[in-house]
Amino acid sequence: MKYIDFTLGNNYVDEAVENYLIHGFEPGGFLTSVFANDLYLAAGRADTWNRENLADIAHTVVINMPESSIGSYQRVKDWCADKDGRRTRYAEYVREKKIIEKLENSY
Repeated sequence: MKYIDFTLGNNYVDEAVENYLIHGFEPGGFLTSVFANDLYLAAGRADTWNRENLADIAHTVVINMPESSIGSYQRVKDWCADKDGRRTRYAEYVREKKIIEKLENSY
């Protein structure tokens, strides 16, 4: 079951985002930089596809990801550590939302 409601257009990146948001797995250097809003460093760490799509990736991240999961390196670290249970609350909310959608679509 997919838990995030958006995609960035690259299966590897989408999987890394989902693993970060739901499970707290530390993203690689590129995504960590994007999540921390360090786009200069992100551009330097990006492969060709990510570099070409960096503006769209950054926009999608800012619009769709929880505010407490992005914006600085400290927020990324706190999200992975599930500080104050923020990641757990988000994961539970998304799972419940998906269950409700499945139930509504089964009728």
